[in-house]
Amino acid sequence: MSWVVEQLHRDGSVLSRFAVADDAQARTIRTVSIGRALDNDVILDDAHCAPHHAVLDISADGTARLRDLNTQNGIIAGRNRRAAVHAVHTVESDEPFRLGHTQIRVRSSAWPLAPERALSRAAVWPLALLGLTLVLLRGAWEIWLRDVQDTSQTYIYELTFQAAALCAWSSVYALFGRLISGAERFFSHLLIAAIGLLTGTLILETLETLAFATAWLWPVRITQPVVVIVAAITVRYHLRLADPRHWPALRVAVVLVTALAIIVPLAQHWISRQRLTDVQTLHMLEHPALRLAQPVAMEAFSSAAGELKARVDKARTKDDEDSDNFGFLGNDD
Repeated sequence: MSWVVEQLHRDGSVLSRFAVADDAQARTIRTVSIGRALDNDVILDDAHCAPHHAVLDISADGTARLRDLNTQNGIIAGRNRRAAVHAVHTVESDEPFRLGHTQIRVRSSAWPLAPERALSRAAVWPLALLGLTLVLLRGAWEIWLRDVQDTSQTYIYELTFQAAALCAWSSVYALFGRLISGAERFFSHLLIAAIGLLTGTLILETLETLAFATAWLWPVRITQPVVVIVAAITVRYHLRLADPRHWPALRVAVVLVTALAIIVPLAQHWISRQRLTDVQTLHMLEHPALRLAQPVAMEAFSSAAGELKARVDKARTKDDEDSDNFGFLGNDD
């Protein structure tokens, strides 16, 4: 049975390994010294570790213990920084230990390993090209709906720009993945970008249709947060694919940026206009067959319009009075 002491990165990847010499005839305890001093078996370049911080005792019966050498920071088991500090730890699994700011892991060759992961042999590029084609077809459909005049059509310009923008977006994450993990996976990123764009478009059109059908403004009012959330989910899949090792730390930044992108505009609208959005009326007209709300009688519409006019006149009068007061103060100065 052989043992290995591993120094870990904060994301769990192995920075270095120290193999403990295997002596099958040993009848005494083998020891491995760990610390900042250069005479240790495992040297930790960490100012928060003692020169001789810990000793790993390996018995002939295959058990191991990690002992603290009466240091100030001690040894903490697991990744939880609030875990209790103990002087002696029995090594029973590959759970990491923290010495100062350094994480180490003790492993035995007798412990079972995780099964081999199968390589993905599915070709991604056909799906990525299909997603790009669907995006361009949607763009062509929108251009066709706008084309109501006998003017030159802009299909080539707009569709080329959309394809170039989608490929550039995917290339940025592919380059990031190449630099960090050594794999660009351009077509996988292209597929993620196409799915994100199509999903966001489908959700927005569904909300607009729902608002038109029910004469309810809130489906349109929440379009901005919905766009931010869909974009954040898309970025999440990009980053997890490009840098799987650091994703646990990156996801905190993604959540924080998403929350700020939603909260800041809402707060600014509330401070400036005492409301959360600028949406006042529906600006999208759909087919009349989609209309589910009951028609409003002319008398009820006129009554509501009259009440609205009275409120507008009152607000306008108040604004005029405030302007006159400011002008009067200015003349006194």
